[in-house]
Amino acid sequence: MDKLDPRLALIYQMVPPCRRAADVGTDHGYLICALVESGRAESGIAADIAPLPLDKARREAESRGLSHRVRLVLGDGLAGVGPGEADAVIIAGMGGETIAHILESWPHAKDPGITWLLQPMTKAERLRDWLWAQGFSITRERCATANRRVYSVMEARYTGERSPHPEWERHLGAVDPGEDRHSLSYAAKREAELDKIAYGLERTGTPEGAERAKCLREAAGAIRRRMEERSRP
Repeated sequence: MDKLDPRLALIYQMVPPCRRAADVGTDHGYLICALVESGRAESGIAADIAPLPLDKARREAESRGLSHRVRLVLGDGLAGVGPGEADAVIIAGMGGETIAHILESWPHAKDPGITWLLQPMTKAERLRDWLWAQGFSITRERCATANRRVYSVMEARYTGERSPHPEWERHLGAVDPGEDRHSLSYAAKREAELDKIAYGLERTGTPEGAERAKCLREAAGAIRRRMEERSRP
């Protein structure tokens, strides 16, 4: 745990006890090694598209005496992971659309026995859209601040349920602004972003821009009300 920054530490905390965890885009391997070393995961898969990060993960596993419990996979996304090989899958540090593409490209993604821990760096709303459209439920979402930037981590599972979600939920997700200061900061940033985008659309002077701006203003207002409600004693 000592090598995990607040973002990775939050992901670690959200991973349920499991037989095998897979960390896609493992980079230095700190997270997957921490999960296996602590026993939260009995074994692990460290996957990366590039040889250099995977070599770092190999050295990290060796230094902790975990080589026999951490399997290294060189490949794009989950391409080297077979069905039933992981019951917790982490995809972190990528854009929301890239994460959605990795899920879409893996034929075993809709296994209801898998817990997904997803941490988008950008376009989280696009990832939420894809998850909901494909029958995944976001069961919880928590936030952490690292390097003066706040991130959300989604816990998702495939349920097959598809239902519409309001515009504000696309941007806030399952984040509870009253949970802690990180969640409140995340909500405030989403509200400010929506207002800024709406202002730009209003300046276009087009009916389409005005209509979209109205929708975003309403979403920002809904997030603001949730912040106010959750801040009350």
